Order: sequence, then C-alpha cells, then structure tokens
Amino acid sequence: MTEAALRPAVIALAGGLREARNERGIGLRRLAAMVDLHHAVLSSFELGQRAPQDTIVAHILGVLRTPQDVRDHLIDLARRSHDRDLIDRTGRAENYLRTAFEQRSSRVTEWSPSLIPDVLQTAEYAGALRDTGLLAPEVTDVGCLLRTACQLALSDKPGPLYTFLIGEAATRPDACTPDVLRDQLDQLRTWTRRPRVAVRLVPAADCPPGLVGPFTFYEHRAGALAVALRHHHGGAAYSTDQAVLTTYKETVRALQRRATENAWP
Repeated sequence: MTEAALRPAVIALAGGLREARNERGIGLRRLAAMVDLHHAVLSSFELGQRAPQDTIVAHILGVLRTPQDVRDHLIDLARRSHDRDLIDRTGRAENYLRTAFEQRSSRVTEWSPSLIPDVLQTAEYAGALRDTGLLAPEVTDVGCLLRTACQLALSDKPGPLYTFLIGEAATRPDACTPDVLRDQLDQLRTWTRRPRVAVRLVPAADCPPGLVGPFTFYEHRAGALAVALRHHHGGAAYSTDQAVLTTYKETVRALQRRATENAWP
C-alpha cells in the first residue's frame, strides 16, 4: 500500500479519471497513447497508486473533452493530492472513497446518533426522510444508489466486519410513522444475522443526542486508516491525519463500551 493510496484526494481523483475515460468510451492503452504516457503510468493514476500533477490531469481531461465543471473539480483534487484531509462537498466522490477505504479495511465502524444508517434503511424509511423536503433531490438520488450498492456489499461474501452503532434517538418515531419505524427495526434485527454485520444500540443516557456527530471509522490490522465525518445534506469530510484518527479511535472504543446488543424497542 503506497503513501499516496491513503490520501483521500488521490482516491477521489483516481475514480474521477476512470469515470471521465469510461464516459468517452476510450480504452486505457488508447488514451495513454493519445496523451503520450506509458499505459502503466496512466493505470497507476486511475488506481490511485500515484498522484499525477495538475498539469497532467488538465492535459488528460482536455484530450477527453471532459466538461469544464468536472475538469475544474479533478484539477483541484490533483492540487490537493498531498493533503491528509478532503471535504467532499457535493458527495461526487463518496462512492470512490467509501469503496476504496472499505477494500483496505478489516473493520468498519459507523456511528449514527439520530437516524438509521443509510446502508441499513428500508425503502419506506428512506422515503419518509425524503418526504420531509429537507434533502435536495440529487442527494436522495445518490443516496439511493449508494444504499443499494452498500447493501449488496454487505452480503455473505468476504469483506470487513461492519459494526453499526446507533443512537437511541433513532429508535423513536420522529422521522417516520410508527409502522414504518417498526418495519425498520425488524429489518435491523434481520441484518444482525449476517456474519459480517453487528448492529448495536447506544442508550441516550450514555451519549446524549448532539454530543458526537455521525462518522464512519475505517481500520485495518495495522491500525486506523481513515475517518469520514458525514452530513445528511450530502457530502462528507475525510481525514487520514494520525492525530484525528487517534481521537476518533478513542471515541469508537468509548461508544462500543456503552453499546448494547439486545435493547431494541
């Protein structure tokens, strides 16, 4: 695993470059010849193994005739390739970042203090959140696609152990009707029977609502990899800074000590 492979901007840039090429229907070797790069070098950019300079990214995207807004976004990512933090304001890179860190992890812990985690939501529960009118349509559309992809990833196939820590506030019928919530909680119990999934409840008395915001923590056997601070309106802030990871590792352990497995309403 290279140093560059752990930087959020490099991961997001790699996914963006792959998508830009695929949208034009051009093979990797052909594009490499068009931009005068060895195909192995271009491949390393698209896999996030190396961080290309912004001028190289601009040249590649110019040859691909990529739309200006996407071009500006990816060039900006190239300029941030050495940063340990990345704010993904639009959620455009969410799928790339989530997938990349999950693939590198042996354990993933998601803390959701007031709502059912996106990946565990039933269609009816997600629809109730959408019907509040507080979420932008593009956010709910992307969320639906990500939820489906993540639920498939949590199948019985090999992968990291996923622990969902849910705040007690999420079990109250504030975001939906009692019937929708009842079906949602039944679905959570079904998820707990999956071999790689643990779902645990954190009582409000042990972590009052609003004290710790939602986040996802990625770990592998050698230690912490990354943390994603999530926003329900879309987007997330990703960090691989060691000081930040140490703080969130302690938070994860504290929440786990307070969590219970058999306290569902």
